[in-house]
Amino acid sequence: MTTPAPATPGMNNELARARTAIRAATGALTVEQIAGAVPDRWSIAQILEHLVLGYQANIAALEKALAKGITLAKAPTLRQRLFRLVVIDLGYFPRAEAPEPVRPRGSVEAERIREAIEAALVRLDASLDRAAERFGEATPLLRHPYFAALTVRQWRKFHRRHTMHHLRQVRSRARIVAR
Repeated sequence: MTTPAPATPGMNNELARARTAIRAATGALTVEQIAGAVPDRWSIAQILEHLVLGYQANIAALEKALAKGITLAKAPTLRQRLFRLVVIDLGYFPRAEAPEPVRPRGSVEAERIREAIEAALVRLDASLDRAAERFGEATPLLRHPYFAALTVRQWRKFHRRHTMHHLRQVRSRARIVAR
């Protein structure tokens, strides 16, 4: 059994755990290791950029819903419900291609990736807090390309699970680039 990460004042526990794990996985890495190429795989910088882009996409959609005062939810199909159960509730990430908007494209320099991911997590937490205040924690809120509508709670859990999934890759890449 894993011990939960210490609470970060003001930050939701799911996202605080993701932030703590990111810091633990990347804190000792040099910029060269973060930027280091890995044959046929994303580099650590690209993995972290993918996470930043995912957080930013969610922030943009949340801000749009908040500005309009309506949720942008669509009822999930049976397949989407099952996929959501497997990924969000059970934490198993099958191989899937990242949607185009969250594929790394070199938009964040390796030197700035850690501060970019921290800033995006803080903004995501604040946007989710505002959405919870406005629409409630359990209201289906925004569409996800694979899961359809997710609630604020589910978005937080998804981002933690997704971050942890990619941090396993970060640790693997770190072993490769350290050689």
